[in-house]
Amino acid sequence: MTAPPTGRDSAPRTGRRRLTYFHGQLLSAQDLRQEQGQFLARLRLHNLALHGYGVAYGLWTRPVPPPAAECPDPERAAPWFEVTDGLAVDRHGDEVIVPCGVRPRHDLWQLLDEDERCRALEEIRSGRDGVTVYLTIHHCEEPVDSVRAVYTEACDGLPRTAYSHIREGFALRATTRRPEPDSCDPPCPCEPPTEGAPEWHGCGDGRILGPGLLLARVNHVRPDRALAPEQIHPEVRRPLSRRPATVITRISWPHGGRLTTQQARALLGERGLRIRFSRPVRTATLQDPGIADLFQVTGGRGVHGTVMRLETQIETDGPDDETTDRITIRQTDIEYLNDGDRIHLVLRTPFVLDICGDPVDGTHTGGLVPQPGGPVAHRPGLLPPDGCGPRTSGTPSGAAGVFESWIFIDNHRPDPDAEAEAEAEPTDRTDSAADDSETLEGQP
Repeated sequence: MTAPPTGRDSAPRTGRRRLTYFHGQLLSAQDLRQEQGQFLARLRLHNLALHGYGVAYGLWTRPVPPPAAECPDPERAAPWFEVTDGLAVDRHGDEVIVPCGVRPRHDLWQLLDEDERCRALEEIRSGRDGVTVYLTIHHCEEPVDSVRAVYTEACDGLPRTAYSHIREGFALRATTRRPEPDSCDPPCPCEPPTEGAPEWHGCGDGRILGPGLLLARVNHVRPDRALAPEQIHPEVRRPLSRRPATVITRISWPHGGRLTTQQARALLGERGLRIRFSRPVRTATLQDPGIADLFQVTGGRGVHGTVMRLETQIETDGPDDETTDRITIRQTDIEYLNDGDRIHLVLRTPFVLDICGDPVDGTHTGGLVPQPGGPVAHRPGLLPPDGCGPRTSGTPSGAAGVFESWIFIDNHRPDPDAEAEAEAEPTDRTDSAADDSETLEGQP
């Protein structure tokens, strides 16, 4: 007897199968495992195809004092930290959950393996002020609840014991090796890990770890020094998405600052307005006329309110390179800047495509994109949700908005901080390389 035609005769024979139940059916342990595995595979596919992978919320890394039993000398305190509750999805589609109230605390130095600790100690003895450590979180599975089987096969002999449950959790790992950049698209959950990649591996105690998600980069880690909030950089995390939007991470001028005419001319014409992106963008999309504009809005006494467009050009470090992660917008005319004027920059980031072909999200949220080596926010009380780390452009929804910023010409009462920053002579290739280059290490 066969089922009537249903229009599905052309379905591939390699498609997924699921159990059908009927009275008198004999089910084996293998049948139930296949049924459970099929629904797990569907859940992983749903997570990756619809949501992508990355941190959904929480999982902030914060320094904490060592436990009471540790060395009480604050000068020789170990680098202890805690991770707040939160949820993430790894590259296999598995959910990584830190429940409320858990807040795991660890010594970051002890999370490194023995070989990495030895190499780090050699670098510290040679005069380096600590090492850079990358903290990752992994989905973890381990069998629990050993029970004795009630029924055995004839060939099994004595009743044997087996684990009746698998407990899912998380594990924290640390390494001094810089992680590889994330690809544009999430991986397919049906494909096994590439050969030689440390995707699924055991801990030596029966636990199985999934691929790690980067939580933070910690700079200047030493085994005898406690962590400070400014050492922890959570901005390297990947937000939960199929393709994280490329954003602006650094600018070379004080947004909303007040500069004298001389300082503004040096900034706009000699040094230029430098902008750095979180990942490379395609230089071909920067060459179209109208991508960036500088407007001068006249102010002060007399006629004011007139808007004039200044002639500009966009420069890259390597004009022949296909991609770049930083640009310089430079004024090319000699229009005079008057006291009371406002200089308005507009960078039309929706027309700038990143290496994955997606538009840059330039929404200047709060006007808080920092300068290299500057404070994490230009206004007090407006820190990121985790309380540390610099802001970037962009919104969680990836709106790909236009980037805007401005400065004021004030020859009477210049901002002392802006004056000091404008007079500082920056380097040509890197902006505070020790800080800025590290900020983008491992960023998606």
